[in-house]
Amino acid sequence: MVTTLDDTRYADVRGFNYQPGHAGHGVEIWGTDFNLNLMRKELWIGKQHFPGMNTIRLWLSHDAYLRYPDRVPERLEQVLDLGDVYDVDFVVTLFNGWHSYPDLGGLHPQSLREWRDGELYEEAFEPYLEDVVGEFADHDSVLLWDLCNEPTLSLQAQAAVSDLEADRSLVIYEFLERVYDQIQGYDPVAPTTVGTIHSLAALELFEPVADVLSTHPYYTWTRGRTPDEVRAFLDDAVAYANNVGKPLLGTETGWGAQDDEKRAETLRVELEALAERDVGFTAHLLHHTPVADGHRAECGPMFDAGYMAFVEPDGSLRAHHGVFNEF
Repeated sequence: MVTTLDDTRYADVRGFNYQPGHAGHGVEIWGTDFNLNLMRKELWIGKQHFPGMNTIRLWLSHDAYLRYPDRVPERLEQVLDLGDVYDVDFVVTLFNGWHSYPDLGGLHPQSLREWRDGELYEEAFEPYLEDVVGEFADHDSVLLWDLCNEPTLSLQAQAAVSDLEADRSLVIYEFLERVYDQIQGYDPVAPTTVGTIHSLAALELFEPVADVLSTHPYYTWTRGRTPDEVRAFLDDAVAYANNVGKPLLGTETGWGAQDDEKRAETLRVELEALAERDVGFTAHLLHHTPVADGHRAECGPMFDAGYMAFVEPDGSLRAHHGVFNEF
């Protein structure tokens, strides 16, 4: 029997993770090569293909902020203001713990260890959160503040992800707890979340700092996962959310494939399972991009996640990917 959410405030979320189509690293996207006109165009294209698109998960870059502390907040405001233009809200992701090839940038085990120095946090992280969350704490287009994308993937130097337990002595938890406490001081209108991997332990680990729980229920068929395992995980995740009295959101889904039809079949498994359980979602990724997993093979090295974009470089809808509109 399918387990459905008790708290359905975010059940109608239908959207995408978004990385612009011209750059592959956070410093480029928000720093050296920021291109508001391109982002405006790609969001417009997304709305044409997916009229029900109401949410964009936007990944910021702390790396870019360190180089351009005055420009990044200004540029974020410009993008957030597009929410009114395209009738979308934004899940603003503050830090990133996922690393692939080429690397997008973000937190690493070494940097997480170093943050324990109080002066480092105050110099490197506190101003960033003040200039971003503090400045836009009441912006109408912010749906959620995502403290970190897949933070446990930064733990591989400490423990295997597969052996993860809800151990709050881990450095990444202590770091995000401090981030959460600082953010609460700004009294933000939007609640917090943490975009966790496909793991119940990860949901449990970050629950105290996530007002809204979020997970990434990928049907990783390239690694042997089955549709039934995806459904069973979602039943467990929904049951946990109901037990702690919080909503749940799928902030990444849509495991990739180079073959368009195979990718669409994968999407149908994931999106149907989420919709049946009243779990809203932001699929991965809206537009073709040099960012890892967001491009065709001719554009660079590919991981086993394959190609995860919905819109091709020329703005056309990827074959079979109108399946998104069915959910």
